Amino acid sequence: MTLQSFRRFRPLQHGFSLIEMLVAVMFIGILTAGMLRIYSANLASFQRVNDMIGSQRRGRWALASLQDDVSLVGYFAFVPFNQPTGYSVASGTQEPFMILPAPTPVLTTGPDPANPGGALITGPLTPNPDEMQFVGDLPLPIMATVAGTTPAALTVNVLSGSLADVQPGDIVAILDAAFEQVQVASVSGNVIGVSAAGMAMAGSTQAGGYALAPVLTFHPPDTPIAIFRPNVVTRYAIQARAWDPSNPAITVPCLVRQQALYPPGGTLINWAGAATDVIAENIEGFTVDLSFDGGINWLRQGAADWNAIVANISSKSPGGKPVNPRDPSNPLWFRTFPFLIRMDIVSRSAAPRAQGATTAQVDYVRRTQTLMVSPRNFGLPL
Repeated sequence: MTLQSFRRFRPLQHGFSLIEMLVAVMFIGILTAGMLRIYSANLASFQRVNDMIGSQRRGRWALASLQDDVSLVGYFAFVPFNQPTGYSVASGTQEPFMILPAPTPVLTTGPDPANPGGALITGPLTPNPDEMQFVGDLPLPIMATVAGTTPAALTVNVLSGSLADVQPGDIVAILDAAFEQVQVASVSGNVIGVSAAGMAMAGSTQAGGYALAPVLTFHPPDTPIAIFRPNVVTRYAIQARAWDPSNPAITVPCLVRQQALYPPGGTLINWAGAATDVIAENIEGFTVDLSFDGGINWLRQGAADWNAIVANISSKSPGGKPVNPRDPSNPLWFRTFPFLIRMDIVSRSAAPRAQGATTAQVDYVRRTQTLMVSPRNFGLPL
């Protein structure tokens, strides 16, 4: 038997050297950085698209509301029975139709796009937005029919809406062949009391110029009625509102609608205490222009205030016909010619964001949308 020399067997040792590990880590780092860059770019693009869609949606919502209201500029429910009277067309008063170019600065408070993590900044919107105000009869959202009549009261069946929205001074039109109209004195349950003091024979100029019936006559049951609030002034403007519950100091520009009854004597309305509906938030631009020639020329260009626009209307009316919008005999001058109203809305994202993955520039994402409306009651002089 041959003796073998003692040999200690050891397993083979395999692995990476330090240099190999460093090279692998470097390549993994480069690959990870590239993936993160692609992810960051895709995320930024996704956020920008979402901001753009949100801005566009807000702008469309605002324009839809404007289209509904502006298409009814000059709407009066009870003409041609009589022309509404009592409007002022003197400069500086509450005229039946006004566009006020950039009347007052709108100040908002929010993040500084140049330093998003820094202190909030307060500044005016640039350019300053316009205002638009117009008068008309407001249909109330109530569907009802006649249940019974007396000379001084009307009992109705309400199909939708609520008579709680009806106020003294509103006008009820009974939609049958006689088209009788009465002014509301009171509302109790489903009974509408008629105002004897506000009623007059046809052809009179009481109750804002409307021809109202002297007494209620008989009307068959189930005859539909319509209820209107006469001489309502609607105002569209942009105001700063605090909408962030986490930080009330932040204010955003909002397109608002306010409504008030036309003031006696045409005194300029103080809108500070008027009820306000916010139509859309993050609307920072609102510009209104007028055109008599189908949009070729716009009267607001170069006009600093409503007086300058009125002067342009007087000098650029179609066909060379002279127009004096402040003629007391024609306070509803804006119904005389079928001109266009152009409204430009600028909506923005809720917060400023980086404009790209490779740039440090931070700003709001903005969208400008335009609506042109030819009010259906223009070109129909009373």
